[in-house]
Amino acid sequence: MHDPDRKIACQISYIPLRTENIEEKVEKVLHIIRNSGLEFKVNSFATEIKGSKAEVFSLIEDIFETAETESQFVLDLKLSNICGC
Repeated sequence: MHDPDRKIACQISYIPLRTENIEEKVEKVLHIIRNSGLEFKVNSFATEIKGSKAEVFSLIEDIFETAETESQFVLDLKLSNICGC
């Protein structure tokens, strides 16, 4: 059933490519996550995010759009409608 308010969990890893400013690029993505208002936890290799399906997918789109203007990148996502919700 399609429910945009259903809470989901997302594990996201952003990997900028072909850039010397890796830390700067990662910090820009973390800034987007911090300002999203969603619950999150930064870990060594990924950031865990929790929120409604609509909010999480909107955040992923914001990250993608911003990262696309910065450099080439890999955005590795794991989504779950049961894990950690």
